[in-house]
Amino acid sequence: MSTLIFGHKNPDTDSICSAISLTYLKNKLGIDAKACALGTPKKEALFALNYFGVESPCVINEAKGNDIILVDHNELIQTVDDIKEANLIEIVDHHKVEISTDVPISIRVMPVGCTCTIVYNLFKENNVEIPKHIAGLLLSAILSDTLLFKSPTTTEMDIKACEELENLAEVNKEEYAMEMFKAGTSLDEYTISEIVNMDFKEFDMAGKKVGIGQVFTLDIDSILSKKDEFLEFINNTDHDMLVLAITDIIKEGSYLLYKADDNIISEAFNVKAHQGVFAEGVVSRKKQLVPNLTNMVK
Repeated sequence: MSTLIFGHKNPDTDSICSAISLTYLKNKLGIDAKACALGTPKKEALFALNYFGVESPCVINEAKGNDIILVDHNELIQTVDDIKEANLIEIVDHHKVEISTDVPISIRVMPVGCTCTIVYNLFKENNVEIPKHIAGLLLSAILSDTLLFKSPTTTEMDIKACEELENLAEVNKEEYAMEMFKAGTSLDEYTISEIVNMDFKEFDMAGKKVGIGQVFTLDIDSILSKKDEFLEFINNTDHDMLVLAITDIIKEGSYLLYKADDNIISEAFNVKAHQGVFAEGVVSRKKQLVPNLTNMVK
């Protein structure tokens, strides 16, 4: 039986590309592994897969009885529902550690901008050659997660990895990144619900159920013109607090729609809170949205 490798629910580019790339590496090392996904890949991830001629991983809803490896996440609320009935053997991630296990497992968690940066280094450590299509996927994920190195999560390791991956993938990283962002940020065909849940994660903050959604788009007006519809949907959720960050890649900041007290938003992001307020420089959920809100809730 193959070891299943998959990222979080609502899979983004890093979640998909790290699962596929790590699976390729494991297979090269003689381990029978299979890349999976906990949902349909987003448009940006699909663009990367199509560009480099890679098939989309199979979507699974359960992992009972299988050995599994988690990439790009380690929180129970973000993973497969029956994880406690599976055999977790490894985690490769770049987020804070939340999960606990009954037995020792292999864990590689590093403070870098992207899980694929870690996977890239695993290739180097194991002296496994990176083929063009895998280099392309690794590069795509790093460019996506670091917003072409504009995100505060970016590290020298991310930048250094891209220097080699750009050559192996035979692309210009700046030009390719803008193509990928453009393909992935058109939201015209999505419903309000789909946009809010597109890249959505739940957190327990001091006993409160908090949801944080984030979308990257080059067409901010298309969302803000439907502000009232978004707020109606957000306010009708069962979350104690919910924030939707509409991130402008060019302006390097996020417009915020929220179900929360204005004072929390004002203090958390140093703004005069109102629906649709622009939080300058706020582009990272991991390093800005989550910790800032957590501190205010506590």
